[in-house]
Amino acid sequence: MRRPSPTRQVSAVFSIPTPNDSEYLSGLFAELYGSSALGNYYMKSVIAAFSEGKTGLRAYYWSTFWAPQEIVLTIKNVISVKQKQIISKRTPQKINSSAETFSLEEDIDIITMELFVIDLFLFCLPVAFDLYAKPGNNRTLTLMNPKKSFYQWRLRVPADYVVRLVVVTVHGISPGSCASHRLSAYDFLLPLQNKIITRWCGMSGAWTSPFIHLTSSSNVMLVTFSLDRRKDSSVLKAYFQAVPKIVCGGHYISWNGTVTSPYYPSYYPPNIDCHWIIRAPLPGYRLLLKLLVIQVQEQSLGSNKCDKDWLEIDGVRYCKPVSEGNRIKEYGYSVAISFHSDELVTYRGFYMEFRAFSHTDPCPRQFTCPDRSCIPLNSKCDGWKDCTDGSDELDCDCNPIETNCGNGKCRHHSRSCKGDDSCENDSEEDSCSYKSCSQRAYKCLNGKCPMKLNPECDGIRDCADGSDEMNCACGRSQIKKTRIVGGEDARSGKWPWQASLQLGTYGHICGASIISNTWLVSAAHCFLDSDSVRYSIASGWTAYMGIRIINKNSNNQIAMRSIKRIIVHPHYDQYISDYDIALLEMEAPVFFNELVQPICLPSSPRLFIYGTVCYVTGWGAVKENSQLAKALQEAKVKIINQSICNKLYDDLITSRMLCAGNLNGGIDACQGDSGGPLACLGKGNRWYLTGIVSWGEGCARRNRPGVYTKITAVYDWIRQYTK
Repeated sequence: MRRPSPTRQVSAVFSIPTPNDSEYLSGLFAELYGSSALGNYYMKSVIAAFSEGKTGLRAYYWSTFWAPQEIVLTIKNVISVKQKQIISKRTPQKINSSAETFSLEEDIDIITMELFVIDLFLFCLPVAFDLYAKPGNNRTLTLMNPKKSFYQWRLRVPADYVVRLVVVTVHGISPGSCASHRLSAYDFLLPLQNKIITRWCGMSGAWTSPFIHLTSSSNVMLVTFSLDRRKDSSVLKAYFQAVPKIVCGGHYISWNGTVTSPYYPSYYPPNIDCHWIIRAPLPGYRLLLKLLVIQVQEQSLGSNKCDKDWLEIDGVRYCKPVSEGNRIKEYGYSVAISFHSDELVTYRGFYMEFRAFSHTDPCPRQFTCPDRSCIPLNSKCDGWKDCTDGSDELDCDCNPIETNCGNGKCRHHSRSCKGDDSCENDSEEDSCSYKSCSQRAYKCLNGKCPMKLNPECDGIRDCADGSDEMNCACGRSQIKKTRIVGGEDARSGKWPWQASLQLGTYGHICGASIISNTWLVSAAHCFLDSDSVRYSIASGWTAYMGIRIINKNSNNQIAMRSIKRIIVHPHYDQYISDYDIALLEMEAPVFFNELVQPICLPSSPRLFIYGTVCYVTGWGAVKENSQLAKALQEAKVKIINQSICNKLYDDLITSRMLCAGNLNGGIDACQGDSGGPLACLGKGNRWYLTGIVSWGEGCARRNRPGVYTKITAVYDWIRQYTK
């Protein structure tokens, strides 16, 4: 992917002290330590950075002592006293700074160990960037093909805010190579090991960019990036912003709600303690808690208790993943919840839902499904079947000024229906056949919207002009019977709309779907230029259709076409993979046969409910970082609830995306499957292109389902070009 070249940026709202200020403060340390019992061990103090503090300017420094190990503890105790003396000697008049006041705050940290504790950055002279973000502004951190081996960014925001860092892209860091490759974030402006928030020692070859959100506990964060200088493909892209500092915890009296770790789904800050009390609104009701996500720093090796970060519910502490069967628990009228994080290493935290209930009222102020599960009232008749039997979507076809006829049709309140099979007369029959058009409704060419959900291509003429049964020569597999990670070889002809996009000598790069005799649809990210390859040039691509084995074209029914034009969606965002779709026009029309067929396009109202079984196909890797499959692979996946997927992916799932896979892992698309189809079986035994393989974290990981471009969200754009 293309990235801007790195630039050195220095920006601050507060006044950065001059070298004379640093020398003055260093002199204070030399004076106090040199004249004390530490004088024989003290070497020097260095003021490394400044930031805004609550009462003025905060200084970050390190001191070096050289002493036998047995007196280190004594030195630490003396330094604590001396630090207070330095603070008491604050003299703003001697600081050459335009800041109103100057202070060394009492929570300042000091390196007090022996000489060898000075971290890497002290010896390799990093390329340093000082960045400041005002509230409401994002500041970027970008490196592409860096020439140095070590970089650091000192991130600052106003005193009443904390730093939120979003790592969008990291390439060129090999897994398991922490000695020479690592990206680290610290809850401080010095790389102290007891202040590290997280560290990456390399990313595996996921088929998308990773997205990581971190939060500091104060208004500063240090990011360091060390790498092997010989790597020419290294890329880092991130941004940070000022986020208001929140006070976690509280008392809630509610029928239902959620409790999360601070700043969820961003990583929680270090060094926090939160306490909640949840109560049911009325006596006689109890609380049901469902712990959906818990990712915290686990206990020390060999420890039998949570001694680092933990979540506590009614006295029981959790610091490791909870099994599926233990995520839902019943409590009394009230429940106490606490959350603790220590000073280093954070994760995404936890997310839980709670609701009040009683045995006589299992779903107060909610809709009760027949299996006694509860859904919000606004989820009834919203077009998605949230109850397992779909009962929340029954009797939903009539708008507020209509009445159900009892036969799936509606009439206006001013009219009446006759019996269960028809309305009073022909005109009323026509009134009961259509409804007012909504965003989800199927619209005939005459502008009317049939009452029936998904009327097109079901063999029944629902539109007066018959437009619902036009363009239905699609989505049919011509065979009589019926890798993808966790998949299996597909029979020849089973998925006749699958195409392989190949680029010159590079061979297979991405998948695509046939939607007409001249058009293919694929993923936009397949056509982003790299430093060495021009993927955006249409003439370099060739589409192979009707094949099952890559590079084996012996069957005379296969089709091969050059690409004439590539149209990337104008709103495509390569950093968050939104609108990840591209249309490819072939140089010449393709002739359909039993191995080459188009897949149906679902118009905007077609609904594939959560839990629907679909298939993803392609020649991608059968596991992370492995070779491409030779034979076309197929895998059965289920569409996953949008809100659940959004929680798993840190609120990165837009309305142009849908998730499918298996939350337990083991089945997924992978590298090389990008652009290929997610096909779901609809009415009339036809297959519909529901999604395009877009992105995901890794391949087939637990709680990391595949993310697909939602075709219904871009249907109008597709039709605009392909007609």
